[in-house]
Amino acid sequence: MDAIANVPGVSEIANYVITFIKGQIGYISSYDENLEKLITEAQTLKDTQDGVQHRVVEAERNGDKIENIVQNWLKKANEMVAAANKVIDVEGTRWCLGHYCPYLWTRCQLSKSFEKITKEISDVIEKGKFDTISYRDAPDLTITPFSRGYEALESRTSMLSEIKEILKDPKMYMIGVHGMGGVGKTTLVNELAWQVKNDGSFGAVAIATITSSPNVENVQDQIVVAICGKNLEHTTKVGRMGELRRRIKAQNNVLIILDDIWSELDLTEVGIPFGDEHNGCKLVITSREREVLIKMDTQKDFNLTALLEEDSWNLFQKIAGNVVNEVSIKPIAEEVAKCCAGLPLLITAVAKGLRKKEVHAWRVALKQLKEFKHKELENNVYPALKLSYDFLDTEELKSLFLFIGSFGLNHILTEDLFRCCWGLGFYGGVDKLMEARDTHYTLINELRASSLLLEGELDWVGMHDVVRDEAKSIASKSPPIDPTYPTYADQFGKCHYIRFQSSLTEVQADNLFSGMMKEVMTLSLYEMSFTPFLPPSLNLLIKLRSLNLRCKLGDIRMVAKLSNLEILSLEESSIEELPEEITHLTHLRLLNLTDCYELRVIPTNLTSNLTCLEELYMGGCNSIEWEVEGSRSESKNASLSELQNLHNLTTLEISIKDTSVLSRGFQFPAKLETYNILIGNISEWGRSQNWYGEALGPSRTLKLTGSSWTSISSLTTVEDLRLAELKGVKDLLYDLDVEGFPQLKHLHIHGSDELLHIINSRRLRNPHSSAFPNLKSLLLYNLYTMEEICHGPIPTLSFAKLEVIKVRNCHGLDNLLLYSLARNLSQLHEMEINNCRCMKEIIAMEEHEDEKELLEIVLPELRSLALVELTRLQSFCLPLTVDMGDPSIQGIPLALFNQQVVTPKLETLKLYDMDICKIWDDKLPLHSCFQNLTHLIVVRCNSLTSLFASWMGRGLVKLQYLNIYWCQMLKAIFVQEDQFPNSETVEISIMNDWKSIRPNQEPPNSFHHNLKINIYDCESMDFVFPVSAAKELRQHQFLEIRSCGIKNIFEKSDITCDMTHVYLEKITVEKCPGMKTIIPSFVLFQCLDKLIVSSCHTLVNIIRPSTTTSLPNLRILRISECDELEEIYGSNNESDDAPLGEIAFRKLEELTLKYLPRLTSFCQGSYDFRFPSLQIVIIEECPVMDTFCQGNITTPSLTKVEYRLSRDNWYRIEDHWYGDLNTTVRTAFTKKYLYDDWETLDIRNNNNLKSIWPNQVTPNFFPNLTKIVIYRCESQYVFPIYVAKVLRQLQVLEIGLCTIENIVEESDSTCEMMVVYLEVRKCHDMMTIVPSSVQFHSLDELHVSRCHGLVNIIMPSTIANLPNLRILMISECDELEEVYGSNNESDEPLGEIAFMKLEELTLKYLPWLKSFCQGSYNFKFPSLQKVHLKDCPMMETFCHGNLTTTSHIEVRCLYGWSNEESEDHWDGDLNTTIRTIFTKEYPEYKIRFEFIIRIRRQLNVSIIKTLSFRYLGTGFDLNLTHPTLAFWPASPCQ
Repeated sequence: MDAIANVPGVSEIANYVITFIKGQIGYISSYDENLEKLITEAQTLKDTQDGVQHRVVEAERNGDKIENIVQNWLKKANEMVAAANKVIDVEGTRWCLGHYCPYLWTRCQLSKSFEKITKEISDVIEKGKFDTISYRDAPDLTITPFSRGYEALESRTSMLSEIKEILKDPKMYMIGVHGMGGVGKTTLVNELAWQVKNDGSFGAVAIATITSSPNVENVQDQIVVAICGKNLEHTTKVGRMGELRRRIKAQNNVLIILDDIWSELDLTEVGIPFGDEHNGCKLVITSREREVLIKMDTQKDFNLTALLEEDSWNLFQKIAGNVVNEVSIKPIAEEVAKCCAGLPLLITAVAKGLRKKEVHAWRVALKQLKEFKHKELENNVYPALKLSYDFLDTEELKSLFLFIGSFGLNHILTEDLFRCCWGLGFYGGVDKLMEARDTHYTLINELRASSLLLEGELDWVGMHDVVRDEAKSIASKSPPIDPTYPTYADQFGKCHYIRFQSSLTEVQADNLFSGMMKEVMTLSLYEMSFTPFLPPSLNLLIKLRSLNLRCKLGDIRMVAKLSNLEILSLEESSIEELPEEITHLTHLRLLNLTDCYELRVIPTNLTSNLTCLEELYMGGCNSIEWEVEGSRSESKNASLSELQNLHNLTTLEISIKDTSVLSRGFQFPAKLETYNILIGNISEWGRSQNWYGEALGPSRTLKLTGSSWTSISSLTTVEDLRLAELKGVKDLLYDLDVEGFPQLKHLHIHGSDELLHIINSRRLRNPHSSAFPNLKSLLLYNLYTMEEICHGPIPTLSFAKLEVIKVRNCHGLDNLLLYSLARNLSQLHEMEINNCRCMKEIIAMEEHEDEKELLEIVLPELRSLALVELTRLQSFCLPLTVDMGDPSIQGIPLALFNQQVVTPKLETLKLYDMDICKIWDDKLPLHSCFQNLTHLIVVRCNSLTSLFASWMGRGLVKLQYLNIYWCQMLKAIFVQEDQFPNSETVEISIMNDWKSIRPNQEPPNSFHHNLKINIYDCESMDFVFPVSAAKELRQHQFLEIRSCGIKNIFEKSDITCDMTHVYLEKITVEKCPGMKTIIPSFVLFQCLDKLIVSSCHTLVNIIRPSTTTSLPNLRILRISECDELEEIYGSNNESDDAPLGEIAFRKLEELTLKYLPRLTSFCQGSYDFRFPSLQIVIIEECPVMDTFCQGNITTPSLTKVEYRLSRDNWYRIEDHWYGDLNTTVRTAFTKKYLYDDWETLDIRNNNNLKSIWPNQVTPNFFPNLTKIVIYRCESQYVFPIYVAKVLRQLQVLEIGLCTIENIVEESDSTCEMMVVYLEVRKCHDMMTIVPSSVQFHSLDELHVSRCHGLVNIIMPSTIANLPNLRILMISECDELEEVYGSNNESDEPLGEIAFMKLEELTLKYLPWLKSFCQGSYNFKFPSLQKVHLKDCPMMETFCHGNLTTTSHIEVRCLYGWSNEESEDHWDGDLNTTIRTIFTKEYPEYKIRFEFIIRIRRQLNVSIIKTLSFRYLGTGFDLNLTHPTLAFWPASPCQ
């Protein structure tokens, strides 16, 4: 043995064998332990998997998308659990019963596999610890072609295209659109939103309507809901602002449209990050006034003007219809269309008003339109709208129109409007609420048909701001005259409708409702707090019929004394208990408790005693402790059985969270005509509505979650049925005991693990009765065990009206539909199937059917098909002759579409994560499924090698969008034997092994259509087109290349050939670091209009001498961020011969050069250049560009070069011109980093303005600086005193949206500033405009607006500092009480105070301004010519001392609502004039405002943000942000 052991290598072998044997023995001995570990770990994984799956289900119910990593983990976990169970159940049980295994080798191997699988399971468990599992897509825009009202007119289409192009520029983040009211700004931006959302330009799009009285919280809500689909969680101002900013930043690219801005909006206060803070956030802003856009600092503005005459007539003709072609009407119609001044709003309104009229009505309309005064184009708007108003058929329509116009809101809930109208007796001749509501909606639709209301969803009433203005103007022309109540106080005594809104903590006002309100019939109170009880004065409103309280409430027993009350709404109120006294409201028809989340107690017999109740709304009241019928509990709560006593009840909305309160045989009231009943957990469905796309949705909805309540058969009229977590239900139709749901339109089922079939034909009670004959939508989500939708043959007309079917996460389905069902789906237009792991085909043939008798399946209306993550799908429909188990067909790729299925109207096909090799079969007829295809989107289909069969090009005549992402095996898009289809957009992303977009051998005319080709992230692509393809680019086409490895647009070729003409209109190349050549020498870009190159760091030039003639029509050339670029026109490697003749760029209008660190000049060679059309040259951050070119240059149209330069924290834009372009560039280069030449300084978005200024300055600091703009900066002051002293040339100073308290820091020393124009706006912390330490001896104009901290403008100690002030304009300073301050001054009277040069004084929207000065000073205004006042309701006199002015001053005073300029007033002196105006011209205005002051004090409102009075013919509308009050002094029907 020793001898053997000494043999080399034997000992090592022996040791190995011994170690091996020990290891195997260890596995054998640890068999039981390893098995137990595996069982324990497998159960842990199963529990973890269940937990994650529950979170997934919950997320999906909330509308969230599941992260791919989570889905992959669940798949892996499922596989691991299955593998573990197989080892445990099969191997362990079969071979080792009782854990005893007589086969040692088998026992060893099993133990080893136990250990291995246990380790793998542990790893999977560790990876399953997810912090978040889901994300939420931006909700789809609710803009449809119907609601957006867009007409593709040439002027609008071109502007829209330009805006979309600008939005692609990474440096552009804020665009403005301005134009008069009614010109179509809202329609344009709605269309913009719809287009960019649908073409994928932006991941999220939000539209917020701002209006003339912006509410920041409302704006925030509009934005966040559009982007995230849910509201902000924070309630404080700072919290909401920060949360919105974070949510927007979470979006990579988001477009926010701020529509209808009337004045500057602080985007920081809203919480919108833009510019450097978030490069992916772009804004489009619309306003009537360009000045507003300037203040908003938009980068590019578009002026939307009236339509051209031809476009106007085409639009008018389309809306009015064939009547305009009648011989007697056509010439009149053409004249009428011209009178509409090209405004789409007017054209639409007038055309709709006349389209059913006879010729005499046309003549009358034309006569009236011609009589309008034509001061301005916009003046046509209101008379034309008045004409549409006059054409309304009934006084009822006219009254409703005026009433809607009085609300001062762009959109009103139709139901809220209806309840107001009912309370006012609008529908006095109708006895039932439902009948009145039908009339209400009919009238609303008639107003929409007249274009006086906006098109849109029926549950919202929208009115264009221009139309609303005219409604108020019409009403103001004929105020009610009644000699019985001549004073305003008496008029208010006739007021029938009042609305308050105030975000307050508490209201302490016992006499809030005075006897002056005794005629009120409708009262709405929002966001107020009435605890511990309502004001006792409420019982004075004895005629009140409709009461809407959306407040924090305590004891509301006072309501019971309103004996005439018919509508009581407590929606979203904070209330815990309804008082028994509510039963005294014997006339109550409608009780609304929607979303009273804290409501717990409803006393016994309260509901059953409201015998007149017709409508009861209790949705979202999940805390009510309903009494269980038959229980012996001492609870005093009502039971649901009381609903049976409401014999007049026709409408019911109710949420019942605890299903145990429903007895087994419980029945809802039999007379219900509309209902929305939720039984079970409300979180399963949320409050989302209208998932099916209807305007108001079904009128009868039942949502049932996990309930044992089995009386669903009593609701045979249900139209919308949503079921979740059904227990004991395997065959839906049979187990729910319903005869086919004859009226059901929408069925949504999810998360019901026991469900096997929707219909099982073997268990039908009536096999000949059709099931679901009216069903339109079928949604099946997370039904993991479902085997078939329909088992066995079903009646012919079942599902006959089905339009939409969506199936997600139904892993038991191996097909979606059987042949017998699919052939009857003649109305199906949308199909989506997502993540059904076992699905092999969409439509399956029944085995018993004879293939010879089968006809092709036609889905005649199918327009949209989305197939997502169906990894086992082989074909849309497999023929019976195909046996997938037959080895002879293995490896033969099956096409998704074959001859078995025909979809002639298919427009959109989306394929995501599909394991298919072919989309279309080679033998497919042209007419079968793709001739109407417009959108094809293919994502991560890694087995797909081609898109189109060789013969399909001529059939794809409508294809517009082709998007291809991450398809690794795809070799080519275009076919070799036919031309490419009529495509508008091609988007290609991450094609790793592509060398070109086309093969070299392509047929003639392949690219003869309009194309827009976008190529993204194609790292391996060398070039876009082969040489032979260049000549096929025949029409105007667009090419965009981003983030690619492309070196050349066209393949390089050594073959000598003639110049090839290419008809590309625009080329954009961005982030292509390997790009070598943009313009090849063998291509003539005959139509190239715009060339944009950015971030191509290997380019050393753009155009070469050999390609000079290749760009005859180039109009715009923009180059940026190309690090190696030294010149635009290349001179390197050119011959050293004599210079060429003059080089001409004849059409070039714009040349922009930005961020080019090595660019020295346009051309370094000694060439002469001519630019006859060049008008714009922009140079930004080109630090070494010291000249334009070395030769001569001719630019006859150029008058300036715009330089955009920055230094430190300063940014400036300056225009330079020194005679010619070369001299200008050279001179600017020498001066651009010197302070000496700076004329304008623009400082924005700086958090520490003080740090900008140097600690010491020389006397020549900024010697030529004439203008400074300070915007969005934080500091206590603008200038230190030592800086203010040296800025001797400063003439213009503009300060906006800053936290500044003073312009110059407080100091004992004084200085003089030569400022001529000073504007301060939206500086709420500003304490002093004119400090005593600064003399503004040159100040000519002073403008102050929206500085809410100011109580005066000029102090006596500073009057001498303004000797030359000529114009003084003050507006919207909420706390300003006087212009010339008298507070804290000595009691000794001053001498006469003179404003020697003041010519014009304007005071607007100053709610607390009482006079120019409240002190007893004497004033002298020897030059004053104009005094303009607007909405200064407290200003009863000009001043209290003596006043000396010129002999006549133009005084114009405007209060309230008017479309006309006020008349010139003068009564001898300024004091008398102001008093006369205040006491005689507008007496009711003062009384109204005094009333508001009283309300303000009672409600303890600290600041009224905005104020606007409008006097209406049938009422008054007072709009205050905090609070809001509207009152209506007469019933519209009276």
